[in-house]
Amino acid sequence: MSEPTMKERALGAIVGMYIGDALGLGPHWYYDLDELRADYGKWITDYAPPKPGRYHDGCRAGDVSQTGQVAMLLLRSLSERGEYVESDFTDRLDALLSTLDGTPQGGRYTDIAMREVWKARREGKPWSEAAGLSDSGEAAVRGVMLAARYADDPRTLAAHTMANIRLTHAEPFVAAQSLAFVLSVCRLIRGKSLEKSGKAMTGWAQKEVDRGLIEAFLQPAFVYDAAVDPNLVVEPPQGIARIYGLACQLGFMLPAAYWLSSRFPDFETAVLTAINGGGNNMARACLTGALSGAMNGIGGIPARFIDGLRDRDRILAEAEAVVAALD
Repeated sequence: MSEPTMKERALGAIVGMYIGDALGLGPHWYYDLDELRADYGKWITDYAPPKPGRYHDGCRAGDVSQTGQVAMLLLRSLSERGEYVESDFTDRLDALLSTLDGTPQGGRYTDIAMREVWKARREGKPWSEAAGLSDSGEAAVRGVMLAARYADDPRTLAAHTMANIRLTHAEPFVAAQSLAFVLSVCRLIRGKSLEKSGKAMTGWAQKEVDRGLIEAFLQPAFVYDAAVDPNLVVEPPQGIARIYGLACQLGFMLPAAYWLSSRFPDFETAVLTAINGGGNNMARACLTGALSGAMNGIGGIPARFIDGLRDRDRILAEAEAVVAALD
């Protein structure tokens, strides 16, 4: 099988992210792993709806979460405008926010980052002042759309991504970690690995972050080295989620995603291991799916995962438009 092209890798990153999101929507936020197994069996292998009374209740198997919906707003904006236009994206996001009520139960579960933004916008604050200090991964996740669009221009990608991150996440280290993830996806789309990636990504990001935060860009290579070291074994591998942490902090999610995508070269094993780790498996699988999708290209993603996405046709059409300029 031939190596995927940059365009195929970019498509894989976009679609892989949505697959991870939708796979996690049903069995999301089980911190009691025995309860997770009781509800979904010994090993989750495909999309499943949420159990009644749990998070995302009312959604169906293959639906994306609210995080996925926001990423789709950015994907559509990029596909229709041809480039990142912040005002166009924020107009679309304002329209979504207007349908929410500021509570966790609003929409397809509204997390803390978006609740803080909702509150700020309701108070009349401009987008430049709307971000809160949440340490979650939504900005990193939607940044995959930008990584696919600007994979051939990493410095422009870094500038647009940091601007987009700061719309919802103001905490400096979380912003730097989010940018490091998006640039990691970019590097994989460009056909490289995370091995020895720190120097290149630091160069791409140096104008966007304070020097005191630059070590965030070294983490992907450190975790890659650990994941491929035969002397460092995690067994069972889904236990990596417990090692780095089951909760929602981006600092817990990112290293697990780097480890899973580096440890398992095939998309299915990487993403399903992320899902079966429990906790915030949806964010972990989003991040892992983007990385693994970028490594394998869209041709390396099992057809059942693509076909099972309820928004498949829209995602594929808009993703194709976004990556059309890539060689």
